[in-house]
Amino acid sequence: MNLSDLAASGAGAEGLIVTLAAPSETEVEDVFELYAGMAETGVSVLGGDTSRAEQLVLSVTAIGHAERVPGRSGARAGDALVVTGPLGAAGAAFRSETFVRPPLRLAEGKELAAYAHALLDISDGLAVDAAHIAKRSGCKLVIELERVPLAAGATVDDLGFGEDFELLAAVAEPTRFTEIGRCEEGEGAALTLNGEPYELDGWEHFR
Repeated sequence: MNLSDLAASGAGAEGLIVTLAAPSETEVEDVFELYAGMAETGVSVLGGDTSRAEQLVLSVTAIGHAERVPGRSGARAGDALVVTGPLGAAGAAFRSETFVRPPLRLAEGKELAAYAHALLDISDGLAVDAAHIAKRSGCKLVIELERVPLAAGATVDDLGFGEDFELLAAVAEPTRFTEIGRCEEGEGAALTLNGEPYELDGWEHFR
Protein backbone atom coordinates (compact mmCIF):
# COMPACT_ATOMS: atom_id res chain seq x y z
CA MET A 1 0.00 0.00 0.00
CA ASN A 2 1.33 3.47 -0.87
CA LEU A 3 0.51 6.83 0.71
CA SER A 4 -2.18 7.55 -1.86
CA ASP A 5 -3.83 4.22 -1.01
CA LEU A 6 -3.88 5.32 2.63
CA ALA A 7 -5.49 8.61 1.61
CA ALA A 8 -8.14 6.73 -0.37
CA SER A 9 -8.81 4.64 2.74
CA GLY A 10 -9.18 7.68 4.97
CA ALA A 11 -6.15 6.55 6.93
CA GLY A 12 -3.48 8.52 8.69
CA ALA A 13 0.08 7.51 7.79
CA GLU A 14 1.96 5.90 10.66
CA GLY A 15 5.15 5.11 8.78
CA LEU A 16 6.97 3.55 5.84
CA ILE A 17 8.65 0.16 5.56
CA VAL A 18 11.45 0.41 3.01
CA THR A 19 13.34 -2.47 1.41
CA LEU A 20 16.34 -1.51 -0.73
CA ALA A 21 18.58 -3.90 -2.65
CA ALA A 22 21.33 -2.29 -4.70
CA PRO A 23 24.51 -3.19 -6.62
CA SER A 24 27.77 -2.81 -4.72
CA GLU A 25 28.85 0.12 -6.91
CA THR A 26 25.85 2.22 -5.82
CA GLU A 27 26.94 5.63 -4.54
CA VAL A 28 26.10 6.25 -0.89
CA GLU A 29 25.14 9.84 -1.73
CA ASP A 30 22.46 8.51 -4.09
CA VAL A 31 20.99 6.39 -1.30
CA PHE A 32 20.96 9.38 1.05
CA GLU A 33 19.19 11.43 -1.63
CA LEU A 34 16.60 8.68 -2.07
CA TYR A 35 15.78 8.62 1.64
CA ALA A 36 15.77 12.42 1.79
CA GLY A 37 13.11 12.39 -0.91
CA MET A 38 10.97 10.00 1.12
CA ALA A 39 11.43 12.22 4.17
CA GLU A 40 9.86 15.12 2.27
CA THR A 41 6.48 13.40 2.70
CA GLY A 42 6.72 13.99 6.45
CA VAL A 43 6.15 10.27 7.06
CA SER A 44 8.87 8.46 8.99
CA VAL A 45 10.68 5.34 7.82
CA LEU A 46 10.03 2.80 10.59
CA GLY A 47 12.14 -0.05 9.28
CA GLY A 48 12.80 -2.40 6.41
CA ASP A 49 15.87 -4.06 4.95
CA THR A 50 18.93 -3.20 2.89
CA SER A 51 20.98 -5.69 0.92
CA ARG A 52 23.21 -6.13 -2.12
CA ALA A 53 21.74 -7.27 -5.43
CA GLU A 54 22.68 -7.46 -9.10
CA GLN A 55 20.14 -4.77 -9.92
CA LEU A 56 18.35 -2.04 -8.00
CA VAL A 57 15.18 -3.13 -6.21
CA LEU A 58 13.11 -0.75 -4.09
CA SER A 59 9.91 -1.57 -2.22
CA VAL A 60 8.09 0.97 -0.05
CA THR A 61 5.02 0.02 1.98
CA ALA A 62 2.98 2.65 3.81
CA ILE A 63 1.10 1.63 6.94
CA GLY A 64 -1.67 3.51 8.71
CA HIS A 65 -4.98 3.34 10.53
CA ALA A 66 -8.47 4.48 9.54
CA GLU A 67 -11.57 4.93 11.66
CA ARG A 68 -13.79 4.34 8.61
CA VAL A 69 -12.93 3.02 5.14
CA PRO A 70 -15.62 3.91 2.56
CA GLY A 71 -14.25 1.56 -0.11
CA ARG A 72 -15.60 1.47 -3.65
CA SER A 73 -18.93 -0.31 -3.25
CA GLY A 74 -21.15 2.21 -1.44
CA ALA A 75 -21.99 4.77 -4.13
CA ARG A 76 -25.71 5.10 -4.83
CA ALA A 77 -27.99 6.88 -7.27
CA GLY A 78 -28.35 10.52 -6.28
CA ASP A 79 -24.81 10.87 -4.95
CA ALA A 80 -22.60 13.68 -6.23
CA LEU A 81 -19.09 12.97 -7.49
CA VAL A 82 -16.31 15.23 -6.21
CA VAL A 83 -12.54 15.49 -6.68
CA THR A 84 -9.99 16.92 -4.28
CA GLY A 85 -7.95 18.91 -6.79
CA PRO A 86 -7.00 19.58 -10.42
CA LEU A 87 -6.37 16.65 -12.73
CA GLY A 88 -4.17 16.07 -15.76
CA ALA A 89 -0.88 17.28 -14.29
CA ALA A 90 0.93 13.98 -14.84
CA GLY A 91 -0.22 13.70 -18.44
CA ALA A 92 0.78 17.29 -19.18
CA ALA A 93 4.19 16.71 -17.59
CA PHE A 94 4.72 13.56 -19.66
CA ARG A 95 3.93 15.40 -22.89
CA SER A 96 6.33 18.22 -22.03
CA GLU A 97 9.01 15.80 -20.75
CA THR A 98 9.05 17.45 -17.34
CA PHE A 99 8.38 16.20 -13.81
CA VAL A 100 5.51 16.99 -11.50
CA ARG A 101 5.36 15.98 -7.85
CA PRO A 102 2.12 14.11 -7.08
CA PRO A 103 -0.10 15.55 -4.35
CA LEU A 104 -0.44 13.91 -0.96
CA ARG A 105 -4.11 14.00 0.07
CA LEU A 106 -3.99 12.30 3.49
CA ALA A 107 -5.88 15.11 5.27
CA GLU A 108 -8.52 15.30 2.54
CA GLY A 109 -8.91 11.53 2.59
CA LYS A 110 -9.59 11.49 6.33
CA GLU A 111 -12.09 14.32 5.88
CA LEU A 112 -13.98 12.58 3.07
CA ALA A 113 -13.86 9.16 4.71
CA ALA A 114 -16.04 10.43 7.55
CA TYR A 115 -19.06 10.66 5.24
CA ALA A 116 -18.30 9.54 1.65
CA HIS A 117 -20.21 6.56 0.30
CA ALA A 118 -17.25 5.58 -1.93
CA LEU A 119 -13.68 6.84 -2.21
CA LEU A 120 -10.60 6.02 -4.29
CA ASP A 121 -7.48 7.67 -5.67
CA ILE A 122 -7.19 8.54 -9.35
CA SER A 123 -4.13 6.61 -10.46
CA ASP A 124 -5.32 4.79 -13.60
CA GLY A 125 -7.15 7.67 -15.29
CA LEU A 126 -10.47 9.31 -14.48
CA ALA A 127 -12.64 7.07 -16.68
CA VAL A 128 -11.05 3.82 -15.51
CA ASP A 129 -11.21 4.69 -11.84
CA ALA A 130 -14.79 5.96 -12.08
CA ALA A 131 -15.67 2.62 -13.69
CA HIS A 132 -14.18 0.82 -10.68
CA ILE A 133 -16.66 2.57 -8.38
CA ALA A 134 -19.53 1.98 -10.81
CA LYS A 135 -18.82 -1.75 -11.06
CA ARG A 136 -18.41 -2.30 -7.33
CA SER A 137 -21.39 -0.12 -6.40
CA GLY A 138 -23.81 -1.31 -9.06
CA CYS A 139 -24.63 2.15 -10.35
CA LYS A 140 -23.74 4.48 -13.23
CA LEU A 141 -21.24 7.32 -12.81
CA VAL A 142 -21.84 10.30 -15.08
CA ILE A 143 -18.97 12.80 -15.33
CA GLU A 144 -19.21 16.18 -17.06
CA LEU A 145 -15.65 16.82 -18.20
CA GLU A 146 -16.11 20.58 -18.57
CA ARG A 147 -16.59 20.69 -14.78
CA VAL A 148 -13.34 18.86 -14.03
CA PRO A 149 -10.61 21.24 -12.79
CA LEU A 150 -7.54 20.98 -15.03
CA ALA A 151 -3.97 21.37 -13.85
CA ALA A 152 -1.78 24.01 -15.49
CA GLY A 153 -1.00 23.04 -19.07
CA ALA A 154 -3.36 20.05 -19.04
CA THR A 155 -6.01 19.21 -21.63
CA VAL A 156 -9.10 17.03 -21.29
CA ASP A 157 -7.27 14.11 -22.89
CA ASP A 158 -4.65 14.24 -20.13
CA LEU A 159 -7.39 13.03 -17.76
CA GLY A 160 -6.87 9.56 -19.24
CA PHE A 161 -3.17 9.40 -18.42
CA GLY A 162 -3.56 8.61 -14.73
CA GLU A 163 -0.97 9.15 -11.99
CA ASP A 164 -2.80 12.22 -10.68
CA PHE A 165 -3.37 10.79 -7.18
CA GLU A 166 -6.22 13.13 -6.39
CA LEU A 167 -9.25 11.53 -4.73
CA LEU A 168 -12.64 10.79 -6.31
CA ALA A 169 -15.57 10.44 -3.91
CA ALA A 170 -19.29 9.77 -4.07
CA VAL A 171 -21.08 11.86 -1.45
CA ALA A 172 -24.68 12.53 -0.48
CA GLU A 173 -24.12 15.95 1.07
CA PRO A 174 -22.47 19.17 -0.16
CA THR A 175 -18.72 19.42 0.38
CA ARG A 176 -15.97 21.97 -0.13
CA PHE A 177 -14.61 19.88 -3.00
CA THR A 178 -15.31 20.35 -6.72
CA GLU A 179 -18.37 18.51 -8.02
CA ILE A 180 -17.82 16.92 -11.44
CA GLY A 181 -20.78 14.61 -11.87
CA ARG A 182 -23.29 12.30 -10.25
CA CYS A 183 -24.35 8.72 -9.69
CA GLU A 184 -27.43 7.39 -11.47
CA GLU A 185 -29.30 4.14 -11.89
CA GLY A 186 -27.52 1.94 -14.41
CA GLU A 187 -23.98 0.71 -14.86
CA GLY A 188 -20.56 1.82 -16.06
CA ALA A 189 -18.99 5.24 -16.36
CA ALA A 190 -20.31 7.76 -18.89
CA LEU A 191 -18.25 10.84 -19.76
CA THR A 192 -19.57 13.88 -21.58
CA LEU A 193 -17.99 17.11 -22.78
CA ASN A 194 -20.43 19.97 -23.26
CA GLY A 195 -23.27 17.50 -23.45
CA GLU A 196 -21.67 15.14 -25.99
CA PRO A 197 -20.25 11.67 -25.21
CA TYR A 198 -16.47 11.68 -24.85
CA GLU A 199 -14.04 8.75 -24.69
CA LEU A 200 -10.95 8.75 -22.49
CA ASP A 201 -8.17 6.20 -22.37
CA GLY A 202 -6.80 4.86 -19.10
CA TRP A 203 -4.45 2.29 -17.64
CA GLU A 204 -5.60 -1.32 -17.34
CA HIS A 205 -2.98 -3.33 -15.42
CA PHE A 206 -3.92 -6.81 -16.64
CA ARG A 207 -5.28 -6.15 -20.11
